[in-house]
Amino acid sequence: MKLARILFLIGTIHWFAFASLHSFIVDVDFVLGKHSPLGPEVIPDGDLVRESLIANTWDFGKLGVQNAHRALSGFSIWLGVSAFFFGLFNAVIGLSRKLPPELFYRMAVINAVTYAALTVFAFVFWINPPQVNGVTGTILFGLAALVMRRERTTSS
Repeated sequence: MKLARILFLIGTIHWFAFASLHSFIVDVDFVLGKHSPLGPEVIPDGDLVRESLIANTWDFGKLGVQNAHRALSGFSIWLGVSAFFFGLFNAVIGLSRKLPPELFYRMAVINAVTYAALTVFAFVFWINPPQVNGVTGTILFGLAALVMRRERTTSS
């Protein structure tokens, strides 16, 4: 269980790194106007995507009308904050010695599946940095789940 816990905690640090880097690279730089998350170094044809997002407006009823670019910027902030709290939740689970191994195993599987979904999304939409992030997270939590499963079957 020691190796599985180490892999799980490394994966947890990976969540914190993902949240921090996403928030800094995408949100802070975007707000300061120094970098565009839709630049060609991140997304091929990012200018075309940006122009399309700015040209389309979304009506949020009583909340007002906003172009799609600004509306998705709100989602981006939510993504960074959610990743941070997911990492915090994983840190509590990873450092707790009183949780049953079954719950620990399930959390490793949930994390691996979440990272796998992020990886598929990143590859489908050609978003380069999250591709590496998603593959790394999937491997870390997948290995943790695999080690835990193997330990459970050998101990039974």
